[in-house]
Amino acid sequence: MKRFRLALLLLGCTYLGITLMHAQCPKLVWAEEFDGTSLDLQKWTHQTGGGGWGNNELQNYRPENTTVGGGLLKITAKRENIGGNAYTSSRIRSINKADFTYGRMEARIKMPYGQGIWPAFWMMPTDDRYGGWPKSGEIDIMEYIGREPKKIYGTIHFGPDWPNNKSSGGSYDAYREDFSKEFHVFAVEWEPNEIRWYVDDYLYSTKKTTDVAPERWPFDQRFHFILNLAVGGNWPGSPDGSTVFPQVLEVDYVRVYDTKATSLSGPRSVPFKAPFTVYTLNGVDNTAKITWEAPAGAEISSGQGSSNVVINWGANSGDLKAEVETACGKKTLSVYVRVEPGLAKASALENFDDSSPLKLTFSNGTFSDNFANPNTTGINSTPLVGKYVRNGGSQYDIIVYEGKPISDLSPFINKERKFFIDVYTNAPVGTEILFQAENTARSAQNYPTGRHSRYQAFTTKQNEWERLELAYLDRPDGGTASTAIDRYVLLFKPNTFSSHTYHFDNLDAYAPALTSIREALIDADKVFQLSPNPGQEVLILENLGEEAILQTSLLSLDGRIVQSNSEKVLPQQILEMNVLTTSPGTYLVQVLRADGKMAVKKWVKAK
Repeated sequence: MKRFRLALLLLGCTYLGITLMHAQCPKLVWAEEFDGTSLDLQKWTHQTGGGGWGNNELQNYRPENTTVGGGLLKITAKRENIGGNAYTSSRIRSINKADFTYGRMEARIKMPYGQGIWPAFWMMPTDDRYGGWPKSGEIDIMEYIGREPKKIYGTIHFGPDWPNNKSSGGSYDAYREDFSKEFHVFAVEWEPNEIRWYVDDYLYSTKKTTDVAPERWPFDQRFHFILNLAVGGNWPGSPDGSTVFPQVLEVDYVRVYDTKATSLSGPRSVPFKAPFTVYTLNGVDNTAKITWEAPAGAEISSGQGSSNVVINWGANSGDLKAEVETACGKKTLSVYVRVEPGLAKASALENFDDSSPLKLTFSNGTFSDNFANPNTTGINSTPLVGKYVRNGGSQYDIIVYEGKPISDLSPFINKERKFFIDVYTNAPVGTEILFQAENTARSAQNYPTGRHSRYQAFTTKQNEWERLELAYLDRPDGGTASTAIDRYVLLFKPNTFSSHTYHFDNLDAYAPALTSIREALIDADKVFQLSPNPGQEVLILENLGEEAILQTSLLSLDGRIVQSNSEKVLPQQILEMNVLTTSPGTYLVQVLRADGKMAVKKWVKAK
């Protein structure tokens, strides 16, 4: 089971203040390999009992649920009624036996699974120097809830007493197999004023003192480890009929190093055919020998042999790998990168020139249906739009639609499908727009009940039409089924008392345009011509083919939609796009033909 075995370096009560270094080989300063036949009580202490543990958890913690053997620690959750609790499990900690300030802390773990299952590998302050929880801090190296089997969370807790406590964190999505299928290494690198989170040496989150300000940064004292498997609670919810017991959390080892590990960083989800995407090897110097390997369909544009590589993605997802050889030995790092599908408009949710599958049922502000478009020269040239004047007296002003035009929202939270909206507003650049998918029956209860998922955008222009992707944000209520959505709520600049005016239109759902994007990409020179190129004020597209062009999109080099036009361009006709306010630089022009085929060309906006 172990990749390698290491002798125990320090015995008894251990406290280490560690300074992470770059240019040296890793030094192991503490390790628990679980090589024995019982839990080593020189390193760990059991925590026992029920009572909810501050989170309305359902288990009773018992030493009997901890076993050691075959090189593994196993914490088992069982369905059995003891001490007034319907479940039993176990929780151990290293307080006053292994305490640390700074270092690289890692554990190799295989997860349990199922609704209501909540394992964690985390750290708590040993001395509560700044006061009780959360004033003295909490570092969650890994948290996992069974209803999201492909996602890992890393979080810090801090700030004043509950209910005004604060937290800040990030998450990692495996995209493929869930975390119960095999072991993974979960780690933090903790140093003064900064903590970084890793899954299998991929850096997915960083928190600094600025993420805590103006609250105190309490992460400058000694902390100890906790390993536990909770059942139920406020966050994961209770087990249900689908939950299988017993469930087992398996831990191969826990280790602490004084040295930063070589790690990989860069985007793990990229747009279809995203060009010029940068990935970085951290913690290596210029003496390292580095070999990058891109997955099929992607190409290494530049940087082979260096710590920074540029990848041009195609249509396929896959593993990006880097083999690194240093004076400390060889190491291969790998990260799975998900390429989002090419998308095209699939259905309209709110389009003021046509009938809508949704019914407007409520708004706090003043809504004007079928309002004259204030600027038909932008990306939205349709005659009718919606006008909404936000109610300045409402902190969470909402526009509520009801209906069920989408049978299953799972593809939207998986980024296989997306929502877009056209917006024209006098609100300042950077204004937040939220779009919530809800279930009416559950939403009558307190938040977050009934809020299946939320989608977010920020404006980049003022008094000009722009097409915004409403990017998936989160799932506030995991108990609301993806097939039960019958209400959609639109919020302009939530959590403020602003009273700006918003014109909006073309609230659309986009789906993969093709079953095989690669086969559908055709020679752009035979499909359309761009002029002038470079250009400044107007981009002219001429249809050279024999099929109508249904959609024309101007994309940034990272795949974001800058402008989109759904005006049909017949063969031998032209389309003029106003690009006066577009920033200078290189763009991609992507067209979708009536036969479902696509073509892409580069276009340069001159200074």
